[in-house]
Amino acid sequence: MELDFLIVDNDLTPSAQGVFDRETQNFPWPCRLVHEPRPGVPSARERALQELGDVDYFAFVDDDETVDANWLVELVKIARTTCATFVQGPVQMTVDREEDEWWLRTLFFRQHRYPDGARLVESWTNNVLVELAFVRLHDCHFDLRMRFNSGEDTLFFQDIVRAGGWGAYAANAWVYETQGEARLRWKWALHRQFNYGRTRALTYLLRKPFLASIAYCAMRAGALTGVCLCHVATIPFRGRIGVANSLALGTRACALLYTAASALFSDRLRAVQPTVAIADASSDVR
Repeated sequence: MELDFLIVDNDLTPSAQGVFDRETQNFPWPCRLVHEPRPGVPSARERALQELGDVDYFAFVDDDETVDANWLVELVKIARTTCATFVQGPVQMTVDREEDEWWLRTLFFRQHRYPDGARLVESWTNNVLVELAFVRLHDCHFDLRMRFNSGEDTLFFQDIVRAGGWGAYAANAWVYETQGEARLRWKWALHRQFNYGRTRALTYLLRKPFLASIAYCAMRAGALTGVCLCHVATIPFRGRIGVANSLALGTRACALLYTAASALFSDRLRAVQPTVAIADASSDVR
């Protein structure tokens, strides 16, 4: 395959030029830097889409991840064998200190695993390959209305599925991400779960009928609360892992209800037409 890299510097001024020049010396593949001054990750990711030329696939990976040597080969292999519109790979979480390893066994960081080639209906930009022709044919974009909420990648792949696309899982396309000490804190972990819940609510509010979206948020929050109470019952046996799991689900439920209630008392979301707006992040691979 032919491979090239696209780095989007998402800052008011092109502050990454020095780092880019240093890190790409003797780089074995073509590598290009573009500056996107509009704030927010959706703006940077959408700029990445606009900068793509005549390619078959584009891949996104987070700038705090390290990829396996066979990462891209595995993604492309699954894309070719399944004809999927997008291919998602797993993320292996690690920690610097052994005493923090318990965090990775909680719902704050635990991820689903699937068989190689399994069909998917959702994806994220932390480790994914996407067929460009489908995205262009169906005019899929990152929604700028999610600019300061996160979750625009969730909405992007939901739009792909709504347009008739589908995904597959590449079980051997590993990327690795070390969770630093700053993330292994209750405040950060709970904030992340709140964003998960808010994202789930917004993806419905921006695409589905308003009252149906409110009903969905209420029902999903109720279901999460029920599962949360089940995890509360495990606290005597699982200790802090039971506490973490119950708080993770409870926080998601609260976020769903909070976002739905905010929408009920605000005309802003109700006035939004269910269309995809033009909407990247500092380090994205094409």
